[in-house]
Amino acid sequence: MEANGAATGAAAEAGYPFAQLPLGMGMALGMNERAMDGYAHLTESQKEQLIMRCRDARSKEEMQRIVNELVPEGNISALYEGPATR
Repeated sequence: MEANGAATGAAAEAGYPFAQLPLGMGMALGMNERAMDGYAHLTESQKEQLIMRCRDARSKEEMQRIVNELVPEGNISALYEGPATR
């Protein structure tokens, strides 16, 4: 990401400005290129659902877990099932 907040690389290809993402999600994606790639391959509808889940995250750990699920080995279908219950 450039200093002015413009996305570069995979972020630019994903077609989203970081300014429209929840702060924690943008930061987590910026630090995890594989998760950013996973995000880039989601449909617009899936991206909207993911952003809504991230806005509802109650902790940094929950946000990180959601972003980590974007990594290709992650369980992407779990992104739409809501918070995990233990």
